[in-house]
Amino acid sequence: MPANTWNFRSVRDLRRASLDTGVEVDFGAGVHLLPSWTTALDLRPLVPADGPVDWTALDRLPKLVSVSWSGPDRGLTGVLAAQPRIQYLEWFDAQGDLDLRQSAVLRLWINCAGLSGVLLPESLAVLLVQNPRENLRIETRDDRRRLALHLAFDGAEAIIPAGLRATPVVRLGLGGEFSVKALESFTGLRDLTCEFEAPPGRLIDLPLLGQHPGLTRLCLINAYDLDPMTMPDLPCLSTVELVGTRAEIAARLELRFQGRERPQVSARYARPFGEPA
Repeated sequence: MPANTWNFRSVRDLRRASLDTGVEVDFGAGVHLLPSWTTALDLRPLVPADGPVDWTALDRLPKLVSVSWSGPDRGLTGVLAAQPRIQYLEWFDAQGDLDLRQSAVLRLWINCAGLSGVLLPESLAVLLVQNPRENLRIETRDDRRRLALHLAFDGAEAIIPAGLRATPVVRLGLGGEFSVKALESFTGLRDLTCEFEAPPGRLIDLPLLGQHPGLTRLCLINAYDLDPMTMPDLPCLSTVELVGTRAEIAARLELRFQGRERPQVSARYARPFGEPA
């Protein structure tokens, strides 16, 4: 979805838009006319391909809270430190070492194509990391107990950066197969969501979930190939959710915990018996 479609927040904004003549901004690649009430901005088409960026143009957009960026820093981290109103950051093809500690970013989506390391701010509540590489350094000032983490691997090997292993709430975007063994480095896992984005949706080594006795919630999305009877007994597990699976898998999972108060098992969008996944 283009960033600028996020700008209409109310009927009042729509009325204001009809009267707003806009403001001219120039980041160094030419003048662009933008609504003065712009809240989200994709900077990539507005800045020069290389060379300096005139970041003072952001001063003309006092409502701006969300930006999209690509490639090396080029001064953006300094701008974020000076502009605490910008709290949502989308960074494509990030490169080198990034220091976001002085920013007020609440939600960060980052593609790690050439990223060596990143220092995260204390303000961060949601972190989405796509394709983390081996030896990626992610450092924080706290123990990440308040952070919700989303890791997307696009079918590649699941690599858990060392600086995120204390994160309690984790969502994984997976290819067609995933081994629970890849989770063994997490030290305080409480809430886990695994979403398969390709067939067959195979979850293997399920008994290894027993290494995470503090797990309270498990959600499996498009897991069409798993053996519910190998689910270990976890003392804190209160909820198991299946979204998009086979009806026979859902039935076997309910049988696995039949007669127990916990966990509560729910299944949505299960394929009928006999229907191929």
